[in-house]
Amino acid sequence: MLSTLIKIIPLDLAVVLGSPGILALVIIVLGSRNHPKAHIFSFLLGALFTGIGITILGFVLGNSIDTGIKQNLAESIIDIALGLFLIIYGIKILFSRERETSPRKEEDALKIFKWFAIGLIVTVTNFDSLFLSFTASKEVGAADIMTLAKWILLLVNIFFFTLPITSPLFLKLIFPKVSEPILAKINGFMIKYSRYIVFAMFIIFGVYLLYRGLKFFI
Repeated sequence: MLSTLIKIIPLDLAVVLGSPGILALVIIVLGSRNHPKAHIFSFLLGALFTGIGITILGFVLGNSIDTGIKQNLAESIIDIALGLFLIIYGIKILFSRERETSPRKEEDALKIFKWFAIGLIVTVTNFDSLFLSFTASKEVGAADIMTLAKWILLLVNIFFFTLPITSPLFLKLIFPKVSEPILAKINGFMIKYSRYIVFAMFIIFGVYLLYRGLKFFI
């Protein structure tokens, strides 16, 4: 379990760093005066749906890979394809501009279902984090460890997937007075440096998967 955890933690950390737009949106909403906590809790539920869904997909793919010769061939092909995709997408991230994610205007009404839908849509279209979380879950599914250990690691993946939402939310709930300057500094760091860190993680893990896949044919 420890070796698998060490393998997926860099991916999970990159998932967090791949969500600066989501973090910025959460900070903006928490700073509003119209039901901020209720809206972010609804947003979190929508994000949880995405996180659980992509975790299950990655786990099922990884878990379906057996130790037989044909399954090893299938795993190698999947690793090569995923490795190439991560490298290409990582380069795209480096030269792309961060999307601006912000609410259009202040609303007085409580919009539970609207913010649930926003949470679902924003996380589904956050491809950086989706690909990384999917890859981490695939590694868990393919790992030769106990079933309980796999479930624990999958929960770790989901925890990191929702961390850009839960961390500012709980910081605001526990330390309401000191949270604003702390969140502002975190947001500034994410906007400035996250692209380069995520790019590095995509390239490193993409090269690793590509090497692991090609090694089968050498």
